[in-house]
Amino acid sequence: HNVRHVVNNAYGVQCSKTCAQIARASRVGRVDVVVASTDKNFLVPVGGAVVAGNDADIIDTIGRAYPGRASATPCVDLLATLLGLGRNGWRSLLDEREAQLEGFRSSLEDVARKHGERLLDTPHNRISFGVT
Repeated sequence: HNVRHVVNNAYGVQCSKTCAQIARASRVGRVDVVVASTDKNFLVPVGGAVVAGNDADIIDTIGRAYPGRASATPCVDLLATLLGLGRNGWRSLLDEREAQLEGFRSSLEDVARKHGERLLDTPHNRISFGVT
């Protein structure tokens, strides 16, 4: 049963804990490919993804599956955004997200309560929030 393990890291680049968990899973377990949407993780328009993994053959196989079908625009958008932010700007955005997380959670919980609902308790998930 050689089943591939793919991580859908839609918003995960924004969370240091999620990135650390994926890195650990890659080292001690099995993660074949991580797919990160560029729009959800890198402030660019919809349409691109970063596909990463430790096995170059798998990544090459994925790349060969889409020859000539993909636009270069998402890559250019990502490059321009990261160059524009620079290392410090990118780090600042990540730090700001972490700093605002608890305040957002608290505000969302207040809104849910106001409407007779509750915020679901997901202590190991610092990316997604669910309301009943």
